[in-house]
Amino acid sequence: MTPSFGKVLRKEFFLKDGYVPLNHGSYGTYPKILRDRHHHYQAQAEENPDRFYRREMFPLLDANRAALGKLMHCDANDLVFVTNATSGVNSTVRSLMTTPGDQLICFSTAYNAVASTLDYVRDTYKINVITVQLDYPLSDDDVLSKLSAAIQEADGPIKLCVMDAITSVPGVRFPYERACALLREYGILSLVDAAHAVGQIPIDLSASDPDFFVTNCHKWLYTPRGCAVLYVRKQIQYMIHPALINASYKHHNGPNENVSSFQDEYNWPGTCDFSSFLCVGDSLAFIESLGGLDAIQAYCHRLAVEGGQLVAEILGTEVLENEEKSLTMNMANVRLPIAKSHPRFSDVKLTDVLIDKMLYDEDCMGSPYFHNGQWFVRLSAQVYTDLDDFKAIGHALKRVCESL
Repeated sequence: MTPSFGKVLRKEFFLKDGYVPLNHGSYGTYPKILRDRHHHYQAQAEENPDRFYRREMFPLLDANRAALGKLMHCDANDLVFVTNATSGVNSTVRSLMTTPGDQLICFSTAYNAVASTLDYVRDTYKINVITVQLDYPLSDDDVLSKLSAAIQEADGPIKLCVMDAITSVPGVRFPYERACALLREYGILSLVDAAHAVGQIPIDLSASDPDFFVTNCHKWLYTPRGCAVLYVRKQIQYMIHPALINASYKHHNGPNENVSSFQDEYNWPGTCDFSSFLCVGDSLAFIESLGGLDAIQAYCHRLAVEGGQLVAEILGTEVLENEEKSLTMNMANVRLPIAKSHPRFSDVKLTDVLIDKMLYDEDCMGSPYFHNGQWFVRLSAQVYTDLDDFKAIGHALKRVCESL
């Protein structure tokens, strides 16, 4: 392992001493060095609110969008800030899916808030939602075959496909680049819920060419929470409006109008705290100080693979992975030695019991979940964790499972 990573970096974050933090994927955390920058932008807003909000903030937003455009290989004018991936998915789906009878395709592994958003448009606008069942472990070819079959079996055209870049549970890589290419062949719009993507895997939007792509910066890019970015392909920006309509709203009949309101509609969701958006450049500077994203991703991926295997050995189980080893990025998914049905707890209750025992009895955290008839835990590798953390949580999980 790289000497500059691991517990030696724990002191650079606000994490409590003694806590074993292997759940970075859920909420993220930012380094101490960013707190002064975060507070600096908040102080600017308080020192002269009119000057900051009317004049000085928007050039700062532009600079941070430009930094993300460079990182994600796209035009910064095709990016807008949103507070989280759920917000970006909502504004996209609720702008597009409003005609009764339209069809949308998604996957059984969709994040719960995204799945509820699709339920909302189904119930409100009488949309037909086609769900592709994914029971991992699956190869990338298997996933694409299932998607292709669902498209071909659909009764009529499909307007939109909603997919992940890295699913939440199980925390596995989804072949979204290949899926986007397949969808283009059928004339289906693609929306990638990439909540876990930026910072965890390389992103090249010019190559993958999705229609819509939304990713959280406060997870794997180390910004303060409430920072995400939504990409919309330029030619279809006229279709999309934010979930919160502001004074810049404008209806567009098509892509050929001379004036776009895309940036104006998203740049001002009303008076709020924009400081997390303004920390992107500072987060990228922190990343560079550690050797850059390539070094971070290599360390975290290697640690996830080795740490996941170590935990599986402690528990006497296995890691959720396919033959191609394409599922694990920086999160390992390890099966827990728990029966499919517990005699005392429902699935929802057992999830809460596992979380409480980890948090309060063992002072550690991984994300437990039920998938494909089995219980798993998702363990996030980060620059401030090492194999000792995986060993510690492995033994803690063994005690927890034996206590049930």
